[in-house]
Amino acid sequence: MLTESTRRHFLQFCTGEIGAGTFEAWVCADEGLENQIGHGPHLDLIAADYQGREAAAARDRCAALLEQHHPGNLARYRIRSILQKMLHDQGAVIPGLRELVRLRHDGNEDIPIEFVGFDSELDGVPSPEHCHLWKPMFLAQVLSRQEPYLRSIQRSCEELLGHLRRGHPDDV
Repeated sequence: MLTESTRRHFLQFCTGEIGAGTFEAWVCADEGLENQIGHGPHLDLIAADYQGREAAAARDRCAALLEQHHPGNLARYRIRSILQKMLHDQGAVIPGLRELVRLRHDGNEDIPIEFVGFDSELDGVPSPEHCHLWKPMFLAQVLSRQEPYLRSIQRSCEELLGHLRRGHPDDV
């Protein structure tokens, strides 16, 4: 069983929230890590080259350790992060919705099918990074199509967050 601090570091490293150098420094400084993950995995992590291509392998190793000790936690963490961004930043709704649908199509059954329906209804709405490519008049028309769905999407985000919290109260 991994401590909450260890899980948080692994989750943040796997999702890119903390950089490889920061993670490496933590791995080398945490005296209790070896007792949690075992000698072999600990040796793999402290010996990894976090500046080179081994950083991806170290991320994969962390993901495997998370899955071994806390099955599904990484996937749920990704989902919760996306949902929270969608609730707090209107510009994150369309990109977040598309990411949730991608995860759903990749087999993540924690994401309700209704998100696929929302994405289908809004597939013509550009992501924020593409809005500058549109003429303002047409962009305003297209963006107005998302307005009726935003409240329903937010409500679904809140419901899914609540479901994940109730179903997995020990998740970080």
